[in-house]
Amino acid sequence: MASSLAKQLTQIAATSTNSHNLKAQKSAHAQSLIFDSKVAALQDFDSIYQICYEGYQELCLLDPRFAKFTRSIFSEQSKTQERTQLTAKQNEEIDIVIEDFLGLAGGKLLLKPAFKAVEWLVRRFRVHEYNTSYLLFTFLPYHTSPIFPSLLSILPSNLPSTLKFLPPYIRSLTAPARHTIVYTAIHNQSFFAALNAYVLKVSRARHHHHALLSFWAGVMAQAIAGIMDLARSGRRAVQKQNEQDVLLRIIPVLSEGLVMAKVPDLRIGCYMSLTILSTIVNLEDKVLNNMMEAVVVGWTIDTYHAGLTCLALLAQKRNALKLPKAVLKAVMGVQGLDAKLLKLHQQYKVNQLVLALLLGVTDNMHKPSGVGSLAFLETLLGAQILSQEQAALVCESILLEAQQVGNNESSALDLQTQLGDIIVRLMSSEAVGEVIRKKIEGSNIDIDLLELRLQTTIRPAAVSIAEESMDLENKSPISNTPYETFESAALNIPTRTADEVSFLSPKHSFAFRSLSLAFRLAASSPTDLAQFADLPILRKESALQEPLFMSFFIRMWCGPYPVLVRTAALRIVAQYLFSIEEEIINLQALLPYVLSALADPSDKIRLATAAVIAGINKIHKRIGKEGKKRKEVAIWGHDDLYGKAKQTKTLQWLSTEETVKVFEQALLPSLEECVLDCDHVERVLISALGRPAHQDHAHPQTIIVELRTPVRVGLLTCLGGHVESTPLYTVKLSLLTMLNRVGKVSSTSRTKILLPALRRWASLDFDEVSDILENEPLDLDELEKQMVGVVMPEDREGLQLLQSILKGGSGKQRSGLVKAVFERYRNMWGSLKADASLSVARFLAGFCFDESLGSNMQVYQSDAIGVLRTAALPANVLQDFVDQLPAAAQIKDMLPAAKRRRMNDDTKIVISGSGSLELMAAMRRFTFVLELVDSSKTGPHPQLLKALFHVLGELQDLKALIGSELGYLQDLVLGSLLRIVEGLRTDNFDHSAVRVDLLIDCARTTASHQVQNAALLLVASLANLTPELVLHSVMPIFTFMGATILRQDYEYSAHIIDHTIHQVVPPLVQSLRKKNTDIVSGVSGLLLSFVAAFEHIPAHRRSTLYISLVEVLGPEDFLFALLALLADKYAGDSGVQDFAIALATHFSVDIQLMSTKKYVDLVIDTLRPQRSLSASLFHIDDKEDHSVQVVALNLLRLLHRLVAQPRLSSQVGKILRQDQTNAIRARNLFSIILENVLSLAESVRDNHELHGACGDALTSLLGLLSMAEFLKSVDGLLERPESELRRKILNSVSFRIRAETQADEITQGAIVKLLRRLIHIVEDSSDISLTHVAIVSIDQISEKYGKKSIEDVTAATSVITGRQALGSNDNRIRIITLLCLASMVDVIGAGIISFLPQALPKALEHLKESLSEEGENKTLHNAVYSFLSGLFVHVPWIVTGAYLDSILKLSHESAELDLGQEADESRVSTLQLLARQADPKEAFSALNRTWGHAVIEGPFAAKGHLHILSTLVDKHPKSVIVNNVQILSNVLMDTLDLRRVRNVESYDDEDVDAIEAIIIDVAVKIIYKLNDSTFRPLFTKLIEWATSSLGKKDTRGRVLRMTSLYQFLYMFFDTLKSIVTSYSSYLIDNAVEVINKVSPKDPASVKLWTGTIRTLLKTFEHDQDDFWQSLSHFSAISSPLLAQLAHASRLPIISEVVPAITELAAAADSADHHKEMNTAILKHLRSEDAQVRLAAVKCEQSLAERLGEEWLALLPEMLPLISELQEDDDEDVERETHRWIVKIEGILGESLEAMLQ
Repeated sequence: MASSLAKQLTQIAATSTNSHNLKAQKSAHAQSLIFDSKVAALQDFDSIYQICYEGYQELCLLDPRFAKFTRSIFSEQSKTQERTQLTAKQNEEIDIVIEDFLGLAGGKLLLKPAFKAVEWLVRRFRVHEYNTSYLLFTFLPYHTSPIFPSLLSILPSNLPSTLKFLPPYIRSLTAPARHTIVYTAIHNQSFFAALNAYVLKVSRARHHHHALLSFWAGVMAQAIAGIMDLARSGRRAVQKQNEQDVLLRIIPVLSEGLVMAKVPDLRIGCYMSLTILSTIVNLEDKVLNNMMEAVVVGWTIDTYHAGLTCLALLAQKRNALKLPKAVLKAVMGVQGLDAKLLKLHQQYKVNQLVLALLLGVTDNMHKPSGVGSLAFLETLLGAQILSQEQAALVCESILLEAQQVGNNESSALDLQTQLGDIIVRLMSSEAVGEVIRKKIEGSNIDIDLLELRLQTTIRPAAVSIAEESMDLENKSPISNTPYETFESAALNIPTRTADEVSFLSPKHSFAFRSLSLAFRLAASSPTDLAQFADLPILRKESALQEPLFMSFFIRMWCGPYPVLVRTAALRIVAQYLFSIEEEIINLQALLPYVLSALADPSDKIRLATAAVIAGINKIHKRIGKEGKKRKEVAIWGHDDLYGKAKQTKTLQWLSTEETVKVFEQALLPSLEECVLDCDHVERVLISALGRPAHQDHAHPQTIIVELRTPVRVGLLTCLGGHVESTPLYTVKLSLLTMLNRVGKVSSTSRTKILLPALRRWASLDFDEVSDILENEPLDLDELEKQMVGVVMPEDREGLQLLQSILKGGSGKQRSGLVKAVFERYRNMWGSLKADASLSVARFLAGFCFDESLGSNMQVYQSDAIGVLRTAALPANVLQDFVDQLPAAAQIKDMLPAAKRRRMNDDTKIVISGSGSLELMAAMRRFTFVLELVDSSKTGPHPQLLKALFHVLGELQDLKALIGSELGYLQDLVLGSLLRIVEGLRTDNFDHSAVRVDLLIDCARTTASHQVQNAALLLVASLANLTPELVLHSVMPIFTFMGATILRQDYEYSAHIIDHTIHQVVPPLVQSLRKKNTDIVSGVSGLLLSFVAAFEHIPAHRRSTLYISLVEVLGPEDFLFALLALLADKYAGDSGVQDFAIALATHFSVDIQLMSTKKYVDLVIDTLRPQRSLSASLFHIDDKEDHSVQVVALNLLRLLHRLVAQPRLSSQVGKILRQDQTNAIRARNLFSIILENVLSLAESVRDNHELHGACGDALTSLLGLLSMAEFLKSVDGLLERPESELRRKILNSVSFRIRAETQADEITQGAIVKLLRRLIHIVEDSSDISLTHVAIVSIDQISEKYGKKSIEDVTAATSVITGRQALGSNDNRIRIITLLCLASMVDVIGAGIISFLPQALPKALEHLKESLSEEGENKTLHNAVYSFLSGLFVHVPWIVTGAYLDSILKLSHESAELDLGQEADESRVSTLQLLARQADPKEAFSALNRTWGHAVIEGPFAAKGHLHILSTLVDKHPKSVIVNNVQILSNVLMDTLDLRRVRNVESYDDEDVDAIEAIIIDVAVKIIYKLNDSTFRPLFTKLIEWATSSLGKKDTRGRVLRMTSLYQFLYMFFDTLKSIVTSYSSYLIDNAVEVINKVSPKDPASVKLWTGTIRTLLKTFEHDQDDFWQSLSHFSAISSPLLAQLAHASRLPIISEVVPAITELAAAADSADHHKEMNTAILKHLRSEDAQVRLAAVKCEQSLAERLGEEWLALLPEMLPLISELQEDDDEDVERETHRWIVKIEGILGESLEAMLQ
């Protein structure tokens, strides 16, 4: 552990400024952003200040805000400030100034002035040490630019924790990647906080810049996402706390950033961060509201779009619908807000924001500014941004506000008008029209009152809801009434009724119409309602004694009236009940009507109904108090609720105690829930009555109402009575909907109670139902459904009633009721008991085929069929249906007598006439029943097996009877039988029921593929279950399959075949084995069936099918037979043979060899006089000998291919290498096969075809052996005299040698022996083909094994180069011989030399012959070059002199011939070998000697020749080049003379230029390998050769030579540059002569002149040794060159001479020279020729631009002429003069206008 003293010393060292450590101070002083440390260490502060101050001054020009630092950190005094000598306070003050400067300079760091200025802060104020973090954050946005590594190089080692991620990057001086910075921001809180603080500080100072803010926004967005991910670890409480901590770190930063309204980029970055934060974190609405307020505070036009985007995304996360007031006000103040939102909608989800805005608009509609927002509201509603639910909320808000327009006195008239217009337009729009209409209908809005308030017409016509209603008794519309007010209607109401006691009586009421009209008119006025209730006719005072008063209102609240009217009726009854003080009465008669009202969709109705129930409960409470005094309380309406008719008398009433319990225990506890949910009352009633008939998951049984059983039974009976008796079908439907969900109550079923209602409903005819629907708007289908729904599955009486309805025994048969009955059957089928389901099924089946039904009921037979099809029919029902099917004999009796007689004669007939109807009915019955059986799951019903086989037999008889296939019916039966058989697990069933013969007959006699497939599948399944049933029918099955199903291209058919084979064949084979019968002969018919069908079987299915067949039969016994049958049946078809080979290779080697052995035995058996197996397979006992031989020949041809397959050979070799039982067995089999094939070949020697086929098979068979064994066998065969056989054997040898990868000693010995045999064959054979094959084998042996037996290869070479091979007249022999020689050269190397005197001339002779027009032979050409390549690789030094010349000359001829790419590549590769391997002197000499020949042959030959020269120069070192420089100089001069000596017809200018380019390239390569002392004589010689070696009369020749020379010199000076400038002295005189003597009309002369000028340009350009500054050199060239300006109209002076003059002036850097040149140029400015003046002006421009102020020292001499040229007659001269003036002014920095005055 370190001591306290050590710790103190460590701290001192860490903070030490090294004031006395000179080395450390020097190192610190050397730290620089711009300069290398070595340079920086030598600089003093004065020089540093001078450099950096220049940058600072430029910064001040760019941005005046930098000027304030002139008196502080960039003052003169700053040079002497040393931070180590300053106090802490002074350092803090400097830090403030420095940070201020860095923040401002951050946006310009990529500019050099800013970088220089920051350099001063580093060098003088050590900001990288004292202000490290601030400096780094200034540079951090540019972390990908080159300046960042410069910063890293000067950072101190003791970095603060904020920057602890930097050390790895400081060590490697590489910039950190962006993901590294983001990772640090996520995991390093101090870095994250420091970065945010820096950005906010810079932004507050208004020093922000785009690079900083875009960098910060990107890092901030990614960091927030990463930080929030980290916060989500741990328990939920921990996660919540972590998220809160993160928010406390981030929200203040974003809030401060959003306050800076004048920094839009910062605000946009904050918007982005807020959006990400709200997306990741589930924030409360309060936090989101604060965020939204921060977004809109101070936003500007620049940030509107980003702010709205942020608001939209924040709004998506809020639960509240409305915006905070401040946010709403700010957003609504945005100009063009609707357009911006619509544009935003295309990219983001803005529906929540738009919803909040529209709700805010509707809330502020009554304010003065609200009117102007209506257009905004209409636009966004119509844009379909909102969902249907959101649009409905806005529409509801609009309507609610519209209802308040008249209540606000301050509401303006224009608000009423505009709001009304908008509502009308919205209702007619496609976007929200339907939504607002539904809202109006569902919200019970008083349309009349709304139209009155808005002073507009909302509906299409002024028809009130009341006027649209139809009177319950009178069918005429109420719109015909003359009354407009309640008072006028009340005057026409009678004061009493005639004999009415209840308005619920089924009898017609004369007073109800006028009363209902008056009530509807009074409904909107409480005063009118009170008056109406007191009307005398209603007898309110006796309302408890008679039902007249309350029955009227019951009828009103249950009728088809507006909600307002119905609610008023309920309120009147409720008020009346609450007004009763002392009376006690049982009000159970109201129960069905209040239940119906509680189920109403309108919540207003339900709320008013709750008040009625409360009033009833108030009265019933008194019963408990006084119940002991009274035995029974009177029941309201007991005797006359439905009038005096029987409907009232048949009602069953609850006792008073039961009534009270029902209300108190069932209704009252759940009354509030019933008001809230219209479905709740149904659940309450079901709970009160008991368990439901079936559990409904949509409405779970959560209500518990405990009533005693008698009470529940009484309640069900009571309600059932009302269902039957009430005249209001709306109430009936409502009660039935509830009661039909109840099963039994104790022993009482709902069917028993409600069946009378169904019976009465069924008795109504169509007109009566129409009258009901006209009076009450009901859903008739739903009513029919609920009516028949009263029947339960276990109720026999109810089921009988349903059958009666279908039969028409219960009244008129209405279509809706009939369909409802069928639907009821369908729904309750699964609950029917066995006897009931059988009874119903029989009834429905009889209904389906009842021909006696009327035409109106026959249309419903399809419904009955549908019920049976969808029902899960049990086995007893299916059995009954099948047993009832008519037999074929019965159908025969349906036919007329005459037709029956004709049928006895076994003639198929077509049924027609009267008998056809009965037959069609029978067929329909068959079809229907069998479809039912097929659609049911018959697998578990084995009892149907016998019946279905019987039906199948009947169908077979019917086919013959009616002449129809009946394929569909047979397929149905077979499918059902198949499922039954597959479902049986054992054969424990009645075997006598199965008829396989019937199945075979069915398959054979039908044309339907489906029937065939089904029959075969059934046979296969039976074979798997009970094989003995199927065995005797096997052959007919496969005979049938071969003729039909095998030919079908269906996937299912393939499955059928495969399944049948696997199930049927194994029993057959097992049976034959038990009988000790030849199994192959036994199944020959099966094999023949499959082989005969081969060509008809789809190609892609053959392999799978035949492999499956062989595997099932047994490949050891049957593979050879199948292959033999295929070979015989499809002889000559290579595709079948390929298939047979593929089939054989599928099996193991052992099986293949065994099958091959049996196959050979079969061939031998075929050729015997007494045949056995072949007779049964091929049926050849009666055939002629020739036919038998054809069979044998076909078999042998396939045998050859079977044995020749490479895969079998490799597998046999693998087995033979194993010392196991399998290897022994394979060797034995191979020995037997070989012996048999040899004996077979011997036996058919006299038959050429058979003998040849045997030879092929034998060759293939020998290929199975290893190389050593094979070669031993070949040696004896090669001694035979048959050339054809020997050729085949040698071909096999060739193949084997090519395939052999390596050889052991035994194999090598055999190969050497074979090589000697091959030599004898070449020497002795006169058969060209045999000789060719022998040489091929020698070539391969030499190539692969020659290195191990060089002596034998050398011996073979002697033969190969002789007359039998290389000297042969046959081209094939020549080609293979040359290729063989190429291989032999690789083997014996220098050993080939002794054979070259004989071989090389012959090879060149063959090459020449291959190039002749008569005998052009590309293959022979390439073969010769292959041989020559071998020579150049192994013995290049032997090919010299005349041989080289011949090779080059022949190569020239080859290059000019179009022999193809392969020949060109062969030639070029050989010549490249020549250049690399041949003796250089010999090669250079040969190239020199043959150049003329190359030129004569043509440009391709010349190029090839030069490429060889180029390779030679590249390949050999300097010493070789120097030794052969004399030859090379001759070569260069000869080649450069091509332009002069060429044949114009053979060479065009492009060819010459291309060849010259190659020559010059080679010359430069040569020069690079020569020193000055060697090259200078060569150079002078070259100059003399070009300029003076030709006679003076040969002017053109000299011009052409010099042109080539200057082309070379141009590249020479341009490549070697200043090194060879002194060589210019050799060509000055000639260059001047060329320039002066140029003939502009001669193209050759102009080309020479151009080359000369360009060469001079390069010498001027690369002069670094003042060569041209020398007066002698300058004077010699300047005058002629300047004089060329006079030729501007005839030569390209501007493009060629002006650049040369310019470079001469730059090279001759002398005032005197410049003055001389300027004087000469100015003379040309006075020329009469405008082109000359223009050239002179361009020249002056170029000189001024190139030399700058140095040339402009001569400006006084130029000014007079410039002034004159400003008004030159030539426009081009005048224009260029002005450009000249502009350039001068740009260089001098001042105008020439005053000078030119």
